[in-house]
Amino acid sequence: MELKSAKPADYLAWKPKSLFATFCRKKYLRLVHPKMEASLFGNLDHRNLVNSGDLPETPFFTAFSEMAKRIWLLHCLALSFNPEVSIFQVSKGNRFSEVYMESLSDEAFLSSDGTPETDPQVAFVVVPGFRIGATIVQCQVYLQ
Repeated sequence: MELKSAKPADYLAWKPKSLFATFCRKKYLRLVHPKMEASLFGNLDHRNLVNSGDLPETPFFTAFSEMAKRIWLLHCLALSFNPEVSIFQVSKGNRFSEVYMESLSDEAFLSSDGTPETDPQVAFVVVPGFRIGATIVQCQVYLQ
């Protein structure tokens, strides 16, 4: 059974010690804060299972593992390129650059009085950018 054609829950049950299972555990513990888990479920049962090496069989973790599978496969694809693909993001407040970024809102180029903005800045990144050799795939941003 290969991960790309399997449901993540089935794959995780079949190979609980796989690199993908380790990836899921690490990402769950890093992304789902204990306070968020407690507010969603009223307890930390998911976290306790993940910490013990098991994986929860719940709709929430099933959805999480589906998302993790997509990211894992994207990482595998990116690492298969020659030259390797690298990812980049920009921080809030960085100056907008048309070379590396695509703005998702044209209004951001206008100031509050309707005149063109001279120095637009990044509010947040929606989609990261990629570097493949000398080629740039722009990140998508909203501007302040």
